[in-house]
Amino acid sequence: MHNYWFKKMNIIGNYKAIETSIKDFKKTIKRLHKDGYTGLNLTIPLKEEALKYLHKKDKIVDIVGAVNVLNFSKKGNIEGKNTDVYGFKKSLEGLIKSKNKKSAVIIGSGGSTRAVLYSLIEMKYRKIFIFNRTKKKADQIKEDFIKKLKKSLKSEIYSDNLKNINSELEKTDLLVNTTPLGMKGFPPLKINLKKLKKSSIIFDLIYNPLETNLLKNAKKLGLKNTNGLDMLIYQAQKSFLSWTKKEPKKDIKLKKILEREIK
Repeated sequence: MHNYWFKKMNIIGNYKAIETSIKDFKKTIKRLHKDGYTGLNLTIPLKEEALKYLHKKDKIVDIVGAVNVLNFSKKGNIEGKNTDVYGFKKSLEGLIKSKNKKSAVIIGSGGSTRAVLYSLIEMKYRKIFIFNRTKKKADQIKEDFIKKLKKSLKSEIYSDNLKNINSELEKTDLLVNTTPLGMKGFPPLKINLKKLKKSSIIFDLIYNPLETNLLKNAKKLGLKNTNGLDMLIYQAQKSFLSWTKKEPKKDIKLKKILEREIK
């Protein structure tokens, strides 16, 4: 994706995948800066771990408590940004109507969960429920946002164990999966979508496979649904802008290339 933009926009650059762990993360970012990298993207579980090493962060990172873009200065200082919020909001825009912003359910408790929660708060959802297999983690996210946003928070946030999700499905307008369940190599996410309203929207942040079991089931029931590929592209646009000061345009050709590569 980024290499596609480098070539299309005549910019000298290279984007590649680098594996590391929470344990080795500090050493990895030091090495990458030394090797001349100007920045990088982060995936789970590093979106929260990276907060420890930031010298500067944007407002969204401060509120969300998760970072997915790092910029290196020449002196070695690290700036953290969150483009997941923009990516999620932008990809959801075409699917929702203003009257469908009453209630949302988020499944998960990671950095992406926090980005989605903040997006929905900004989009003025009235009630937002966070469900997770470990209720304590969902509770922590809820408490963090209530504490940080205080009086400016207009949405009602609730948290509960994933096993109790059925009680809210009948009332929800939007269901978002932020867990890796359903991703290639992971077991599927098992949710009874028959309890949802016909107007409900299913958003699975996973894009590999392009159609998870969750989305297949949503399709069978005639529910509006989407995967995380558009979100990936939109957040990547802002990442690219952060590193190069030039923002690429989203085009159909790139999306088709990505879909072919994933298939």
